[in-house]
Amino acid sequence: MMKLVSHLLTILVIVSSIIELNSEEELTETRFGYPPPRHGLALLKWYVKTCIDNNMVALCDPVAGVFGFHVFHNSGPLLPKLKDKHTYAYFTVGNLHYQHAEDLPYEVRKYYDRHNQLSNMDRVIVKLNKNKNKIEEIYISEHYNPPRTFQLGARLIEDLRRTENSKQIIL
Repeated sequence: MMKLVSHLLTILVIVSSIIELNSEEELTETRFGYPPPRHGLALLKWYVKTCIDNNMVALCDPVAGVFGFHVFHNSGPLLPKLKDKHTYAYFTVGNLHYQHAEDLPYEVRKYYDRHNQLSNMDRVIVKLNKNKNKIEEIYISEHYNPPRTFQLGARLIEDLRRTENSKQIIL
């Protein structure tokens, strides 16, 4: 019984400790997705500019598996448990080994080396409202590592969506 309680408390601490990033400066401080051969920063920028609109509607269909999207079962759990699995689901993209990942843009895949784990460790995870085709939350993770998993705040998403006017993240 004590083991179960301890395990449940550990899960609660992990889930409740996801840090929300609200600025490019905070994102830079995490060192997520760089330097090369890491691909997460390029993946994240591509995702927010290409796969969602200003209202967070999904433009790249995660359910269809485009760009290597696939269901993320959150068996760890890494992210908050879904209360309504009929309406919501988590999907992940960024595994360059996965089917259709070759359709990701060159900027995301250019440093990929099947023999170098660093070149395939970054993931973008989204919470999709299947009824509205709307992305409710966006997370970034270094191969599903709880202390290296972050939620993106609305302001950061907006900043990253700006094309030429986006601040350059210092590597």
